[in-house]
Amino acid sequence: MKKKLRLGAMMLAMAMGLTACVETGEVASDTGENMTIDFVNQTGADVGIVRIRPSDEDEWSENLLKEEAWKQNYEMPVSFSGVLPEAEDGWQVEMKFLNGTEEIWQGIVLEDNTTAVFSYEDGVPVFQVESGEDAEGEQGGATE
Repeated sequence: MKKKLRLGAMMLAMAMGLTACVETGEVASDTGENMTIDFVNQTGADVGIVRIRPSDEDEWSENLLKEEAWKQNYEMPVSFSGVLPEAEDGWQVEMKFLNGTEEIWQGIVLEDNTTAVFSYEDGVPVFQVESGEDAEGEQGGATE
């Protein structure tokens, strides 16, 4: 719970990053939205930078982490509020690991009250999005 509270400050950075996207002309939904997703690090490594963007955009958000690292097996709440960009082809999540490597997960559908688990399967980055209603979740994750 303590980690969730510390990482909660990153919600402001996410909102600011999405506002910047809207100001640069991205297509956005016409009503304000509030959405919270829990990201879970099952990659086997500690992460130093996490950024997101709609799959069809070039600009990444600011680093979502307010701590030095997002540790393996930790959960991190990510909250969005305001006018969110449309992401017809899903979202991309970029992680830069403390060991110097980086990876991009693609095609992630972000919905309110879900959990996105990021991991590797046979060396390939994969994710699973789970909701309280859908225990099976949605899988995917090929990178560029």
